[in-house]
Amino acid sequence: MIQLDITTLQVGTMCILVASSVAAPLIMGSRISTAARFGQGTVIAQTLGWASILVSGLFMQRWFATLGMALVSAGLVCQWHALRGWMGARPGQSLMHALAVLTPLGYAIAFPSYALRVGWANVLIGSQMLLLCLALAWPSPQTSRRWRTLLGLCMAALAVVTLWRGVLGAFYTEAYPYFGAPHPVNLAGALIHSLAVPLGTLALLVAWREEAERELNQLASTDSLTGLLNRRAFAEGTREAMAATERHPQAMALLLIDLDSFKRINDEHGHVRGDQALKLVAEVLQAQRRGGDLVARHGGEEFCVLLRHAGAEEGRAFDARLRTALRQAALNQLGFALNSSSGLAVWRAVPTNLEDWLQQADQAMYQAKAEGRGQIRVL
Repeated sequence: MIQLDITTLQVGTMCILVASSVAAPLIMGSRISTAARFGQGTVIAQTLGWASILVSGLFMQRWFATLGMALVSAGLVCQWHALRGWMGARPGQSLMHALAVLTPLGYAIAFPSYALRVGWANVLIGSQMLLLCLALAWPSPQTSRRWRTLLGLCMAALAVVTLWRGVLGAFYTEAYPYFGAPHPVNLAGALIHSLAVPLGTLALLVAWREEAERELNQLASTDSLTGLLNRRAFAEGTREAMAATERHPQAMALLLIDLDSFKRINDEHGHVRGDQALKLVAEVLQAQRRGGDLVARHGGEEFCVLLRHAGAEEGRAFDARLRTALRQAALNQLGFALNSSSGLAVWRAVPTNLEDWLQQADQAMYQAKAEGRGQIRVL
């Protein structure tokens, strides 16, 4: 019959860690993001770290135990960087890195004193866990609270028992005289660790899956060359804006932009240079647009802009700013000027669908081309 003791729990946790370090790369594959690689590194570093700590009880205790502390601490750093990749900028990076260096360094120096080395290592590693809790609690609108909450609870529980063991080892050494001492706190720590490892790994896998789904959604809604919205996503966003005007009336303008003489750019400068020109247009459009405006590549060298809370005057002003910025950027980065013809159609709730509105903008754009290009016309 299996006894619920420290040794059994430690062996069980080690088995779970080994299984997790093998399963995570197999499930996630090799073509993954940097954040996902840090997630894999978390599990692998923790596995090697705890293996080194267990081996230290057999021989070369000082060196294997120090290596174990370094790997466990490095695993927590990997987890912090995985969170930053998935959730955006997180607080505490410098402190996390400093603790990862100080933990094994102080442990090795203080090794002759059991109380000092145990207190030092557990308090610093527990502090790293608290930093991970802070990173998980820090706002991140693009990520799910479910896996963040699960991982945060695991880290919080581990931080409590780790810090508690540090206090026991440093100030109540007789109650915690060695790594496998059957103290209730140590037993609770081993039990929590055996539960936190698989749950934490599960949370990391869910985070990776969420990232993969977000990337797929982005690929489905963006143009691969420019990174702007594609035609379908722009149409969906514009229809939503049009529907919103029924509840909250607002002026809107639709701007259709076509690069002038783009075929000549490809013929004279090559298709690579032509692609660079399209990317530059996208960068300038993104820089000039206001919050809430939609910008898309409509096809070929054609771009669409939905200007919210804008009429003909605001549309003309936007086109003028865009034309000036694009000309200057093209001369600086491409070595030749870029010009465009634009058609502007103002939303008056007369066209009952997007297709009619786009047709109006398209007619205005072709009028601009027919009258000499390099200008804007309004319908």
